[in-house]
Amino acid sequence: MTPQPAVLRSVYYAGLRAFAIPAVMRRLREAGVVLCYHNVLPQRNAGAAGDPAIHLALERFAEEVNWLARRYAVVSLAEFIARLRAGRPLGGVATITFDDGYAGVFAHAWPLLRDLGVPATVFVVAEAPEQRAPFWWDHPDVARRTAPAPRERWLGDLGGDASRIASALALSPTMPARLPDSHRPAGWDAIAAVAAAGLDIGVHSATHRTLSRLDNTELEREIVGSRATIGARLGITPTLFAYPYGVWDVRVRDAVHAAGYRGAVTLDYGLVTAGADPWALRRVNIPSGITLPAFEAWIAGLHPRRGRD
Repeated sequence: MTPQPAVLRSVYYAGLRAFAIPAVMRRLREAGVVLCYHNVLPQRNAGAAGDPAIHLALERFAEEVNWLARRYAVVSLAEFIARLRAGRPLGGVATITFDDGYAGVFAHAWPLLRDLGVPATVFVVAEAPEQRAPFWWDHPDVARRTAPAPRERWLGDLGGDASRIASALALSPTMPARLPDSHRPAGWDAIAAVAAAGLDIGVHSATHRTLSRLDNTELEREIVGSRATIGARLGITPTLFAYPYGVWDVRVRDAVHAAGYRGAVTLDYGLVTAGADPWALRRVNIPSGITLPAFEAWIAGLHPRRGRD
């Protein structure tokens, strides 16, 4: 019987750990790591509908964060970028980010991070907290369609636009109503309370569309208008941006720079080395099913494939 890919991956990462290769790489590489999470939720909700790759059980998140805090200097993303700009060493430095602004992050990840004294940045989709409608990718019909080809079309031809994707796939508008609260965008009250307590808030566009597919007027709304919305609601001026779906190009990057953001993050896999572009920072996207040996390897730069996660 031929071993399954998941078994082979498990053996591969276990072997790397047995020979302490990730630990050696952490010490040798002068590179920092920006981790990307999406949602954190109680174990009882782990089997709920939604994109299974992005809803991480709290117990596993706690295991990863405790491991990270013992081995890295975990700083805020703003501090990470300040070190990069100043040319200070990034080896052994990590920062934690969350995309989308799920309620689970504020209710479950934040208390753990606060108790550990670990900073983090949450990138909020500016128009999501008002209605708290589930994100399109968490619709059960979408979550079952995981092949790369359809998703490339959804982000390309359909521009990552929720209404266009829902129409193209004939999604039932009532299905997402059964999602638990942790799977929905957080409301403004929850975001404001946690922001006041010290969690950094960044911008993840206005509507989470593919920015490279928009004209200049729409692009300004997604980059500039979104920051104004968040600022008005929270009384802050966000300085950091995350590209929706990790999709960016030179025009989008330059628009974010021109808007006055101090930095932006992608979903291109990799560590951050000296001289990296602050407006196109690589990250390590952490899927919910990752094992701890694989987690150790990925953040040491030992991902078996390159490019966008």
